Amino acid sequence: KTLCGGGVHVVEGGQTSTGSVVNWYKTLCGGGDTFYDEVNAAAAAIPPGCEGLVVQEHLQGNRTPHTDPLSRGVISGLTLRHGRAHVYRAILEGIAFGTRLIFDAMAANGFAPREVVVCGGATRSPLWLQIHADVAGVPFKRTRCADAPALGSAILAAVAAG
Repeated sequence: KTLCGGGVHVVEGGQTSTGSVVNWYKTLCGGGDTFYDEVNAAAAAIPPGCEGLVVQEHLQGNRTPHTDPLSRGVISGLTLRHGRAHVYRAILEGIAFGTRLIFDAMAANGFAPREVVVCGGATRSPLWLQIHADVAGVPFKRTRCADAPALGSAILAAVAAG
């Protein structure tokens, strides 16, 4: 979706389930305060593709590019050799491929991002950012302020208002 007004354009495409899927998995695993540190370290040792494990992260439907609130998540290829770090990495990879689908839809409409600036909880996982950058084919850069969404919204509104 492109929002236009006064010569200002914002290109937007969103995923319904990203951080919420990661948090769901943490809760499912009974994760405590050190869960993310532990699972990120273990998942970093697993090769891309998670030894055949694939996750479609549509636990709350899909928003972009295939709008379908009834679409559901899938964990496919799960075997006894897979552990919690495999599932975690497959979740991160599934989210990253969802982002790639959005970027592909944008490219088909004449816009291709040269970089992605990120903030919020995902910035605490260098693994998640690297997987995203590798799958999307563009660098992912962190903001100085990790919790910058409100600040960014205010800046966009101020620029658009003149």
